Amino acid sequence: MTDRQQPDAEPAAQSPGATAGAIARGVRIFVIIAVAAAVVVIGLTASRDTLAGLARLKWYWLAATVGLWFAAAGLDGLRLAALSRAGEHPLTALQAFEVIYIGYFMAAVTPFQVGGLPLQLYIMHRWGISPGKASAMLLVRGVLFYGLLFAAAPFVAIRLGASTALLKVLAAYIAFIVAAGAVTVLAGLIFPARLIAWRDRLALAPRPGRVRRAVLWVLGEFESFTTGLRMYLRPANVGHLLLAALLTVACMAALFSMSATLLSGLGVPTDAPRAMGLNLLLCSVMLFVPTPGASGVAEAGAAGLYSMICPKYMLGVYVVLWRLFSFYLGALVGGLMTLRHLSVHRPARGTPDRNAPVE
Repeated sequence: MTDRQQPDAEPAAQSPGATAGAIARGVRIFVIIAVAAAVVVIGLTASRDTLAGLARLKWYWLAATVGLWFAAAGLDGLRLAALSRAGEHPLTALQAFEVIYIGYFMAAVTPFQVGGLPLQLYIMHRWGISPGKASAMLLVRGVLFYGLLFAAAPFVAIRLGASTALLKVLAAYIAFIVAAGAVTVLAGLIFPARLIAWRDRLALAPRPGRVRRAVLWVLGEFESFTTGLRMYLRPANVGHLLLAALLTVACMAALFSMSATLLSGLGVPTDAPRAMGLNLLLCSVMLFVPTPGASGVAEAGAAGLYSMICPKYMLGVYVVLWRLFSFYLGALVGGLMTLRHLSVHRPARGTPDRNAPVE
């Protein structure tokens, strides 16, 4: 199904709420905070030994980091494509890659990194996937990541050895956020009838306002959302779920290995499992930071955690390179894809957008 063909049975997804001006403003805030954080962390850690350390760079380890970035990106796209095989409109690997990295870009320009999901749903709806099932697909992708994260937690705890106060706070923060999200989803799955009844009561209003229309749209998609979650438990789809889980393991291994190869590239003696454990913990926390793209907090957190295994004179250089590979590159690629999608799907002047919400 092309992006011009809309399934008649599904309600139109709302167009992305972020205007060009809002995106540009978010980009400026993200860049300002990121540059300021990089300058601060470099300024606080650089010394004469930094130049000597840069002279000992090992290009082959840095090349390995680039290779791991491409591997992680490709595997992430493949696992979303595998999950989409359980629905009526499977994504190609390239489409899945676009969805993921558009999410990264929008996460970089919105607080709490919440801007990615609306645009992802909007684009997937143009490809024929209902917002409810698209939400379920993206949720299962996240559940696989966090399920494996907690499965790896005992190994990470052993490798990190004696916990610092910072590690304990970060671990508790992750546990609280994920537990709250799980309780919310389970409550919705257990009591769907109450939500449907609430939707029906709201629909009785003769002229609902914008907020009520938005709530009605969300509740209207809930049934499709729960159906999408349950479809992965069907015998025919268990294979897709297992394949996505295996791809998630491979993706996480490539993603978190970049911390070890970067340290080796900077000439720092590296305990690879320990470096990967710190990376895993830090990346998990950054999903729930209020600044756009977790800018500022990510750099400060990385400097605090990696000071345990990286000498101070190379710490600032490492933090900047780590952010480049862990987030900035993905946001840049996603930004280019976002601009292409928004420009292609922008209606001509005087032509109504079929996907715009009805006033």
